[in-house]
Amino acid sequence: MAPFIRLILLLATILELALAVVLVVLFTCAHKYDYNMVLWTAGGARGWNSDPALRVYDYANYRQPPPIPAIWDQSTPTTNFYIAGFTTLLWVIRLKINLSNSRGLDLCTVLTTNVLYDMLMIALWTSSISLQRAADFSDHEHLSVTPWYLAHECEEAARDAYTACRMAKASYQLSLFTAIWFGLRLMSTCIYAAFLYGMQMGSKEFGKGVFT
Repeated sequence: MAPFIRLILLLATILELALAVVLVVLFTCAHKYDYNMVLWTAGGARGWNSDPALRVYDYANYRQPPPIPAIWDQSTPTTNFYIAGFTTLLWVIRLKINLSNSRGLDLCTVLTTNVLYDMLMIALWTSSISLQRAADFSDHEHLSVTPWYLAHECEEAARDAYTACRMAKASYQLSLFTAIWFGLRLMSTCIYAAFLYGMQMGSKEFGKGVFT
């Protein structure tokens, strides 16, 4: 393999690890400091989504409040954290498999494993993106198709929500980039596999022409 190609693969591998680690840190902070509640409260105060403070009146009047929207539920950053952690774990496994290629592991097996890995990552990060931009329809007077931190600037919200807003924006943008990245990797792996298959078939046809 050419040194230039090896360098590209090394940089791509480092980038994947960096993305996974940064996302783990972001989602850990979101869970630890309960950024979802901060963002929910800030958006409710501006009328951009449902207001969690109004749920107190439902309890006071013995009314069952509507379910907490998925976008503001604490399980959302937890799920995203697990996805980022799982990505880091699979990165280690994938690295070992790719390194095994130089030790005699069948190239077809390595390519197949990489394709399955990329497909799984695309599915997981697409799900994460869907969670991060989920709608809030729990208040009919303040419907929110897109979370306010994606539709508004962070400076428009309360000061105490600025950090949470910036973190949420960064998490969403990095998640989107990660999904696109794995999509591009999947395409490049499939193209490379098709190229190798074409070379193999061409060699066979050439061999038949020589010996006939």
